[in-house]
Amino acid sequence: MAVVEPFRCNDEGFKRWLDDNPDGYVLNCYATGKVHSARCPSYQSAGPRTTFSRPKACSASVQQLFKYAAQHGIDAARCQRCF
Repeated sequence: MAVVEPFRCNDEGFKRWLDDNPDGYVLNCYATGKVHSARCPSYQSAGPRTTFSRPKACSASVQQLFKYAAQHGIDAARCQRCF
């Protein structure tokens, strides 16, 4: 089973995860969070401190991210740009 790795106030760790897992997925952890592919263009243009303003959860499994979202009260949807 794929692990979900949360990132809060850890931009360096988040960016390293994106580099190490280009085929993975990212959930923005807020009430109506979006699930993105790790290659989504929105992360290419993201400025510094992205996990400070919006914590993230990452996984190799999109299904695990949707499960994580449900467990944390996040109404998640797929990003229309990258899916």
